[in-house]
Amino acid sequence: MYVTSVLLGGGPLAGIFYSYSKIVSSILAISSAPGRYKAFSFCASHLSVVSWFYFTILGVYFSAAATLNSHSSTTASVMYSVVTPMLNPYIYSPRNKDIKRAMRRYL
Repeated sequence: MYVTSVLLGGGPLAGIFYSYSKIVSSILAISSAPGRYKAFSFCASHLSVVSWFYFTILGVYFSAAATLNSHSSTTASVMYSVVTPMLNPYIYSPRNKDIKRAMRRYL
């Protein structure tokens, strides 16, 4: 169970870390500070959702092998299957200029 979890969860996670290391090195090559800040803020929000997804899903698989606590397993399953997709609009929508204008008019 542990080996399968590491292979199925660790392989894609290693690919994500590799791609983010390439993204960070590209961002550091940007000469303007506001440009770097904007790029880092976008990447940080995306990485937080990806981390949330992977750590809860790995927690479910590792805890399934250790204990049979269905309540914590159910809670973690809801976190990665329901909460993570619900966070995407909150992360990506404020970056859209039309959404920003609509929010300013609304507020």
